[in-house]
Amino acid sequence: IGSSWTLSGTPNFPRAAHVAPDPASASVRDVTRLHDTYRVPPEALLIAMQADKVTHVDPRGPIAAVALGIFVITYSACSSPAKVGAAFPWTVNPTGLLNDITTLLGLYAATIPAKELLNVVLKYVGDNLIGYTRMDEGDQKVPKLEVLEFHDLCYLAVNTIVEFLGMNHTAAFLIGNSVGYDPRSFNTFNGPLAFIAVFVLNDVIYYPFHLVAHRRIFYPYCHKQHHRQFVPFRGYADAANQHPLEQMYGFAIWIGSLWMISKLLCLHAATAWLGTLSWAVLNICNHLPFDTQIHLPLPYPALPKDHNTHHRFPNTNFATLSTMTDRMFGTFRPYKAAGKISESKEEEEVPILKEAVPSQWSVISLGMLLFISLMAVEAVQLGGALPKTAVSTFTPSALLLLILGFTCWALRQGAYKKQA
Repeated sequence: IGSSWTLSGTPNFPRAAHVAPDPASASVRDVTRLHDTYRVPPEALLIAMQADKVTHVDPRGPIAAVALGIFVITYSACSSPAKVGAAFPWTVNPTGLLNDITTLLGLYAATIPAKELLNVVLKYVGDNLIGYTRMDEGDQKVPKLEVLEFHDLCYLAVNTIVEFLGMNHTAAFLIGNSVGYDPRSFNTFNGPLAFIAVFVLNDVIYYPFHLVAHRRIFYPYCHKQHHRQFVPFRGYADAANQHPLEQMYGFAIWIGSLWMISKLLCLHAATAWLGTLSWAVLNICNHLPFDTQIHLPLPYPALPKDHNTHHRFPNTNFATLSTMTDRMFGTFRPYKAAGKISESKEEEEVPILKEAVPSQWSVISLGMLLFISLMAVEAVQLGGALPKTAVSTFTPSALLLLILGFTCWALRQGAYKKQA
C-alpha cells in the first residue's frame, strides 16, 4: 500500500472490504486505522480531517508522553548534581554552571525566540532572496497540515523544554575534556575528517532508531505525531512537532556520535561547535518547503527533498543527512514533485555518481566555515584578541579540502560526460 500512491499525491487504495477506497468519504476513524495499520502517508487522514472539520487525537501518543514526563521528573528528583555545589540535578544542569533559577529560566526563555528568529531568516532567504522552488505547491492543492491544533501546540511547548535540556547536555560535552580547545592542536584528523565522520556515524546510528519508530507496534505511541504533517513547510515548527522521546534520543545520538569520534580521531572545538550548529540548522532546513541543493560533504548527501519524500512515503528515506544507509538497505526513494496533474516530460535521470559524490561547493563551504570557527575558538581563548595561529594551523586542512573539492568536481563532471 505504501507504494500505491500516484505522482499527483492521490491515494490508490486497494478495493478490499476492510479498506475505504475513497478517503474523502471515509470516516477519520477508518482512515486513521488504515494509516496505523499500513503506515501509508497521512494524506488520506488530512483529507478526511479537512472534510470533517473535527479534531481527532490518538490518545496513545499523549499518554506515552505524559508517562515519559513523569519518569524523567521522578528520576531527576532522585539524581545528584553534576558537581559538588551545583544547585540542580545533572539531568537539568549537566554543566553544573547554571546554579541560579533566574539564569536558568532566562536562558530557557531566550532559546524560544532565538529558534523562531533563525527560522524566519531561513524562510526569508529561501522565499525572497534566492527564490527557491517550493515543494508544497503544485498544479493542484497539495494536502498538508495547514493549521496547528491544540495538541500540536502542546507537543511544541513541551519540546521547548526538552530541546533546552538537550542543548545543555550538548554544551556539557562541548566544554568537557573530550573536546580540544588549543588552536595549535587543530589538524586534518580532528578537523574536516572528524566533521565528516561525526555526521556519517550519526546517520548510521539514527537509521535503525527511525526504522523501528515506524514499526506498527511503536508507531502510534511516538512517531505518529510527527507524520501528521504530509508536506513540511513551517521549518522549525514542523521539525519540533514530534514526541519528546524522539527529541531525547535525537540529542543522545548526536552527543554519542561526537563522543565516539572524539575517541577515534580526536575532536577539536572548532569542529564540534560547527558540527552541532550545522546539525541543528539542517534539521530545520529539512522541514522547510524549499527544493534546494544544500547538503553536507558526505557520501550520498541527502537533500531537503529526500526528507520531504519520507513524509509523503513514510517507509522510505529514514536517514536525514545522507542517503547512504537507505541505499544500502533498499529504503531509498527518489523525489517526485507532489501536486502534479500530469508530467509534461520525463524527468532527467541523475547519474548515480553525481548522487554519490558531494558538490565541490559543499567541500569549499566546509573549509570556509571551519576556518571561521577555528578563528572564533582562538579569539575566545585569547580573551577577544586577534587570532595569531589560525592561518598556519589551518593550512594543511585547507589544502586537503581543496584537493577533495577538485576531486568531487572532476567526478561529477565525468559522470555527466559519461551519461552524455
